Amino acid sequence: MAALRQKTFACPVDVALSVIHGKWKPMILWLLSARRRRFSDLQTAMPQVAHKVLSQQLRQLEADGLVRRVAQGASAQRMDYQLTDFGRSLRPALNVLASWGKAHHRALGASYGDSERS
Repeated sequence: MAALRQKTFACPVDVALSVIHGKWKPMILWLLSARRRRFSDLQTAMPQVAHKVLSQQLRQLEADGLVRRVAQGASAQRMDYQLTDFGRSLRPALNVLASWGKAHHRALGASYGDSERS
């Protein structure tokens, strides 16, 4: 987050978008807003994203303080991802974006398959 503090932004929306920019970050945040997930769960939910890209996006979200890795079990071989308190503060914005998408997807000629959080 230190890099963001040194940059000048055009408006508050620019600040928010600088944190969640990228093709996959909003979807990762949306999926994690429902519950903690393993990397493989995220990959299954987003089959179009490459393993390397998903790893990079998760690392960036972690570096920005939105996501944290949580070791499961004593051996710590299983790692889950979850939103931090800072990441959870994006839930209202994600919910508004989701509502807008649900209301206007047909007008945009789009369809979606949201079985988790419709």
